Amino acid sequence: MIDFHAHILPKIDDGPKHLSDSLSMLKHSYEQGVGTVVSTSHCYVTDEARIDAFLAARARSYRALREAMDSDGGPFPNIVLGAEVHLYKDISHYENLPKLCIEGTNYLLVEMPYTKWNNTLYDSLYSMQLKHLRPILAHIERYAAQEDAFENLFSLDLLYQVNADSFLHSPEKRFLAKLFDKNAIQLLGSDMHNLTSRPSRMQKAAEHIGKVYGQPFLEYIQNNAEAVLENRDVLLKSFPRLSFWDKLKL
Repeated sequence: MIDFHAHILPKIDDGPKHLSDSLSMLKHSYEQGVGTVVSTSHCYVTDEARIDAFLAARARSYRALREAMDSDGGPFPNIVLGAEVHLYKDISHYENLPKLCIEGTNYLLVEMPYTKWNNTLYDSLYSMQLKHLRPILAHIERYAAQEDAFENLFSLDLLYQVNADSFLHSPEKRFLAKLFDKNAIQLLGSDMHNLTSRPSRMQKAAEHIGKVYGQPFLEYIQNNAEAVLENRDVLLKSFPRLSFWDKLKL
């Protein structure tokens, strides 16, 4: 499996505070069958200098983690560097924004604000696309309160990532069923921050997805993750709506 959203770098955001925590999280992820983790530390872009400062801090943290991994011996998943970029205004005009894309790609993981969305945000996402960046919206299920505005997002031809935990907990999993019916789920991530309050539950989520949504859909979201990491187009597919009996399994 590919975990498309994880906070595993130490001392850079609200994820692990110590190298030992990062190592334990990565081992736990590997034990769940995760072969690759996309590291998506929070990045709050206020100006060009903030992007450069984030990239420097990320490089230091990753270097320290790699040294600790080599010393420990593992086993660990592979790590691909990226960022979770908070979108609170039009950030598309920053020249070094592409540096925040997932390593080796022009895909950018974007976190929408929890306040009411406005046209500036939609324009920013569209401007990114005009500059050949491909936004992926992080944990889209968290924005159920903004459901009325989702048609604006759907008109932009974006990709959507959801968190593994949300497939396991109400009410998120019921909202996910609605997103599934709208073909608005393409990628899966743990969004793990630690091993206590926010661990990875990728394995349990995968089992639930296979049982309720079907193995073809589970394979679809994993194939999508592979396509993104290879910087290929994601081939969007639709699936039959959940039956009444499937929804009882939620």
